[in-house]
Amino acid sequence: MDDAKLREKAMLAVVAVVVLYAVAVGVWFFSAESAWKRAAKAYRRECDRYEQEEKLISERRKWNELYDREKAAMPTFEAGKATDTVWLRKVEDLARTNLVLITSIDSGKEVEAGDVLELPIEVKSWEGSLEALVKFMHALENTPEGMFDVKEISLKPSQKKGYLRGSLSITCAYMRE
Repeated sequence: MDDAKLREKAMLAVVAVVVLYAVAVGVWFFSAESAWKRAAKAYRRECDRYEQEEKLISERRKWNELYDREKAAMPTFEAGKATDTVWLRKVEDLARTNLVLITSIDSGKEVEAGDVLELPIEVKSWEGSLEALVKFMHALENTPEGMFDVKEISLKPSQKKGYLRGSLSITCAYMRE
């Protein structure tokens, strides 16, 4: 009887080892499968990025021509000449033309952005109708007198019925000789 119990224990040990090996193989297989899926997804993402970059590189001449055309249209000022009064006056003129009342405006410091210079202008307080504001912003971004970009805008209803008031952050781009 001792031999039978010993054989049973040996068989149970063998079965336990086989089950443990099966579990280990299963865990390895499923973790390897998820790793393969992650790797395949990363590979597809990098292939897409490669195709996009390849397309951009092939369009290099087009983008350089567009850049040169915009750069040529950009206003140029003498080195050392103050530009803030020029830009403030243009913003105020466009606002007046489009029926937007600016009560507080200030310019920041000139910032270099590559070979282009930018001057931030803070319109701290303005008032006008929604239609006037839209026309003013359209005029700013489409005027041949300069390159303006509205970076930030905040607005709220004014005490006057049908009017809005708020603030604007505008950037003017130009170059120096």
